Amino acid sequence: MDYLRTLDDILSNLPQGILVRCRDEILYANRAAAAAFGFGSARDLTDYRAVTGLMGTFVRPQKDPERRFSYFSTVDGDLFFADVTERSINFRGQQAVQITFNSPLHAADDMADSRTIVERYALAMRHAKIGVWDHDREAGSHFFSSSCREILGLPETDARTYLSVFEDLIYPEDRPLVRAACAKAFGERIPYQAQFRIMRPTGEVRWVSVSGTSIHDRDGLVLRFAGTVVDISDQKQKERELIEARKTALAGLEAKNRFVSGLSHEFRTPIHALMALPRILKEQSNRPELTDLVEASELAGEQLLSLVDSALDLSGIDSGTMDIRTNAFPLAKTCLTACDAMQARTLARGIDLQLDIDPAAQANFLGDEKLFLRTLQAMLRHAIERSGPGIMKMRLSAGENGHGTLVILQDVGAPYSSHEARSLFEPFSSIQTPDNPITQSNGIDLPLARKLARAMGGDVTIATRGTRNGAIQFYLPLERVASNLDEPIGALGSMRTLCILVVEDNLINQRIIAVILEQLGHSCVIVADGVMCLETIQKARFDAILMDLHMPNMDGYQTTRHIRALEADMQVVDFPAMPIIALTADARPETREAAFAAGMTGFLNKPISIPELYEALAPIAAAAAEEPTAQNG
Repeated sequence: MDYLRTLDDILSNLPQGILVRCRDEILYANRAAAAAFGFGSARDLTDYRAVTGLMGTFVRPQKDPERRFSYFSTVDGDLFFADVTERSINFRGQQAVQITFNSPLHAADDMADSRTIVERYALAMRHAKIGVWDHDREAGSHFFSSSCREILGLPETDARTYLSVFEDLIYPEDRPLVRAACAKAFGERIPYQAQFRIMRPTGEVRWVSVSGTSIHDRDGLVLRFAGTVVDISDQKQKERELIEARKTALAGLEAKNRFVSGLSHEFRTPIHALMALPRILKEQSNRPELTDLVEASELAGEQLLSLVDSALDLSGIDSGTMDIRTNAFPLAKTCLTACDAMQARTLARGIDLQLDIDPAAQANFLGDEKLFLRTLQAMLRHAIERSGPGIMKMRLSAGENGHGTLVILQDVGAPYSSHEARSLFEPFSSIQTPDNPITQSNGIDLPLARKLARAMGGDVTIATRGTRNGAIQFYLPLERVASNLDEPIGALGSMRTLCILVVEDNLINQRIIAVILEQLGHSCVIVADGVMCLETIQKARFDAILMDLHMPNMDGYQTTRHIRALEADMQVVDFPAMPIIALTADARPETREAAFAAGMTGFLNKPISIPELYEALAPIAAAAAEEPTAQNG
């Protein structure tokens, strides 16, 4: 007995930790082992019942079969690494395992340094809420760090095996995904990564991200599988909220686009009358005072139309539906067109608009002519609105070797301040000028100009230094091309009067179109809807049809499809295909595409532009010059 006491004293006071383990029970431990695991005495360690949580996974060196390298967990969850020897022994009649720490845990500097490193790692993992798990398939043991148990919702007393734990916790619908990820990782010997749901023992469902690495023997059998687990439930919740927010935003944007497009359509019909009637009255009025009123009315209509077009453009850019078409176009001529379109406004304000064109810009450039023109017009509308009487200058220059173009518009107003430069690109922002301290609305012209320019790859900026007046700069990376578009296209040949069928339900628009066609030298027959159109074309021959899209009984799309079906059933020589030109207040690109898809051959927007209508009808008149004149039945 004295011998056994002496032996126990020796073992208890050894600097190396020693413990004897039988499954999930510690049968013996000395003081060094108890201290290593964070217990006050060896008795506290032997009485501890959650032994599995303390034991790490062992890595066996090939040269020494009894030696192991492993990390362990203290009772507080801190990790430490140790070099141990593991032997099977008979302890008081039980088969057990003796684990001996090969180095004194607190004496050797290298072990102390290793422990410090591992402790730092453990603290970092705990702070980051990352759990560590390890399964030694060969030894039949597993390890869950305290943070891992917390994430999985496992109590320290849970004695289930590694495979049982995960099989029970994985959400049933996600189990095939997890098995497939494991099979791929084991089969290809690559790191494992998967995100799936778990159901904690309490019934709470959480999302986790699990990653790991496997160690295989020479035959490819998995010996060990270890890794980390992270609770990503909050991240998944934020992702769901972002998806819902995006859906809501897209729905709101779609509703806004429908509203703006519908509003544009409703505006354009009365604007059509507001703009076309003054033009007709001006030509027939002999009283100067009435001419001035008519011109003012016409200018008001143009301003209202430009506001509607600008709102529609902004809506299209914001929704990503802006259609950019690249073609060669005469840059200088387009600038002249923009200035000519502003003539009524500049005259009304006493502004002399002067255009200075760099010789290098007297060429054709590759880009979207319509968007370029709309950008210039938006800049001019803004500049004219803020200017008084005086000289307004626009300079057009081309970059070196024909790369890029720059338009500088200098107005009559005061120089822009730094504050204005920041706020003027926000729609309807409030501004004050030195000449007019009353707060005014900026409108949407300058914001529209910038968005159009950026959609084409350029930009619109404001010059705040080195100018005596306000100056706006418009840069666009256009490329000069060799083709010469300024050459005359050639004579269209002898043209004759056309007989045109106008399909339009609005009475005012009917009268306006009839007058315009008469001015162009053509005759017309007017019907109010698609049903009447189909009845009429079977009684008389027409050279072309101007087709409204939105009508009662039968709209323009349906009517056009019926006409094309009738033509397909007839002999071409008896009933050749008629040109059908859409005439609508709906200016959206998708409306144009739908019109052509229905079988139409042209597309014009309301309010009707007399030059555009002339250009649309001129090829038809030229092609029909040798045909017999249409006879109405």
